Order: sequence, then C-alpha cells, then structure tokens
Amino acid sequence: MLFKAMIVGFLIALGEILNGNIRVRILHRRFGKKRAKEISFVSGSLIIFLICLLTLHWINPGNYRDCILIGCIWLSIMLCLDIYFGRFVFKLKWVDVFNDFNPVKGNLLGVGMVFLFFCPTIVFMFTK
Repeated sequence: MLFKAMIVGFLIALGEILNGNIRVRILHRRFGKKRAKEISFVSGSLIIFLICLLTLHWINPGNYRDCILIGCIWLSIMLCLDIYFGRFVFKLKWVDVFNDFNPVKGNLLGVGMVFLFFCPTIVFMFTK
C-alpha cells in the first residue's frame, strides 16, 4: 500500500507541476497574478481529487487510518517538491517560500495542502 501511495503521490506532483506551469505561462498574463492563483487553486484541487478518485481503489486502504497515512505521504511529497522548487529552482528567499503557504497573504497553497491531506479520507468515505 505504501509504495502504491508513493507512486500516486508522484503522479499528483506531476499534475500539479503542469498546473503550475499553466498558471505561470498562461493564466498570469490573461487574468493577473491574484486571479490566476485562484483559478489554479480550483484546477489543482480538481486534479488531486480526480487522481485520488481514480487510484484510491488501487492503493486499497483498509480503513481511515490508512487514508490518513496516504494523505501524510502525499503531503510530504508535495511539501518537499514545493519547497525545493521555490527555494532552489526559482531562487526565492525562505520567507517568500513560506509566504506561498499563507492564505492571509492571498496565497492558497496551504489550503490546497490541507485538501491534499484529507482527500484520500474524503474519497474513501464516499466510495465505501
């Protein structure tokens, strides 16, 4: 189960990388930075939900505790990825990397991470 959860976590990461590229390359120019982040939040949440919906039966969690563990794995993968890209690829200062997670500053990445964590539990609840 853990290995399958990691595979799906990397699939989600790939989907979110594509979502981020679309946001930066297309949506920023078309809608502005703030609106692009809002649109990207919705599309990113849909990506997470659809991947979870289509793969959770394959991961085969037996109970809610397994779903929480899957959420922890996915959250760990995405936190590492987001921090790595922010700090080392985009060369942001640490304060700017952490501000990306702050909804008070208009950033929805932290809210998306909470959704990512609970998504396996939500899907499990409604598909069992």
